[in-house]
Amino acid sequence: MAAVLKQTAAVIWAIAAIGLLIVVGGAVRISGLRPYGEQAILAQIEHEDGALCGKFGIAVATQKFSDCLADLADLRQRHAELLAAYAWL
Repeated sequence: MAAVLKQTAAVIWAIAAIGLLIVVGGAVRISGLRPYGEQAILAQIEHEDGALCGKFGIAVATQKFSDCLADLADLRQRHAELLAAYAWL
């Protein structure tokens, strides 16, 4: 009887721990917290995109500059999707 209670208690603790991990993981995702270093990476990408658009003579704070940044972001997203598609092969 005592062995059954110990086994039951262990199962309950395991389920509680898994549930806690799911709740904490969901809370972090919902909160919008970024993984460590991601903000620095995003800032570097923004800097490089701006430098590239400027290199092509597109003036900052113009619609053409904003379009250039959007096109670069779209290109980067398509590349990420392409790499992800090949990763499954």
